[in-house]
Amino acid sequence: MAEEFKTIETQEEFDKAIQKRLAQKDREVAERYKDYMAPDAVTALKEEYEKKLAEANETLSKKTAEQDQLVADLTKRATAAEGDLLKSRIAHESGVPFELAGRLVGKNEEELKADAEKFASYLTPKAAPPLHTNDPGNNANAGMASLLTQLNQQFQN
Repeated sequence: MAEEFKTIETQEEFDKAIQKRLAQKDREVAERYKDYMAPDAVTALKEEYEKKLAEANETLSKKTAEQDQLVADLTKRATAAEGDLLKSRIAHESGVPFELAGRLVGKNEEELKADAEKFASYLTPKAAPPLHTNDPGNNANAGMASLLTQLNQQFQN
């Protein structure tokens, strides 16, 4: 029993006839897009995520700055330790006492070695000239000996 076709002659009749079809289409579209968000909700969610992203970027910037500072401090300490180790090694090789290794000056290993050798030359005892010799052929000793004997004779008289 099919419905008979009825000719639509006015706008009101057309609106009434199409209303059912539009309602059905609205239900189909609503069912199809029920899991989607409304544009206003998407905008609000976007703003929320942008705020969280800005906070995360700020936190990341702070952490990065802290890490950069830590790396700089550790690099400085490592460089100082390497310099001290190099000075200690060169001092040991040159015969400079360990306590004086920190006094070595130089920008590289060659300069430090040169300074250590110079410094070590000041620390090594030089042979002192003899104070007295018993060599009878030494004229200075003979002159002193004769002077002493003359002085002794004068005081005894």
